[in-house]
Amino acid sequence: MYKSLVAITLTALSPLCFSDTPFQQELRAGCAKVKSYAATGKQFYDQKQYAKAVEQFEQQAAWSSFCSMNVEDGGIAFTEHAMSTAFNNVGLSYAKLGKPQWARAWFSVYPDAKNSQFNLKQLPAPKQSSHLSGKYVRYAGFGQWNTIEVKRTAKSYALEFNGLYMGIRSLIYGPNIGEFQTTMPFNQTQTSYRANDCKINLDFKFDSKVGQQLHVKETNIMSCGFGHNVSASGVYLKVE
Repeated sequence: MYKSLVAITLTALSPLCFSDTPFQQELRAGCAKVKSYAATGKQFYDQKQYAKAVEQFEQQAAWSSFCSMNVEDGGIAFTEHAMSTAFNNVGLSYAKLGKPQWARAWFSVYPDAKNSQFNLKQLPAPKQSSHLSGKYVRYAGFGQWNTIEVKRTAKSYALEFNGLYMGIRSLIYGPNIGEFQTTMPFNQTQTSYRANDCKINLDFKFDSKVGQQLHVKETNIMSCGFGHNVSASGVYLKVE
């Protein structure tokens, strides 16, 4: 009799004690797809459908890193080698697409990994462009990127920053965001953005080893109007 009562009690309580939250359910579902992303990506890669391979490998990279950060909620602890392999898969696909700077960006997320170091050495030496327009990126986490778009207008360059803060649950709930726009004359390589007490300095520099970069430094970040923990500061690599 007592065993039956205990069993009934546990059965009644289990939905309250052990049921997954909506976040945990989405997390488990996403983590369960990582192997499929890797396998499908490899299939497309072997078929030389590199654009489709990029899509699958980007999901593999994003979710393998995200799941590893959320193990306590039911994620999967992927090894650093597994995660660096996922990021290198993306980079190799971009290299096949003739986009070596995008490849460089993805390889550089795990710069100390042996596969990253090997693949970085295989990339062609970057060439300096006659103009600064293009897309510049800085890694934000979980396979996502902060971006600065530089476009030519009639009289100057137009710069647009779109930044992310990838919190621990951001791949499901979304990131915090921030943005700003500014301009720069064609004959200059430095510009700035000001808003209230916020000041952001932008400085274009070419590095013969990695390519065109954009160095960004901000002061009084709390006055910039960005979402919580969003920052523009850092070194951005031109990928397009």
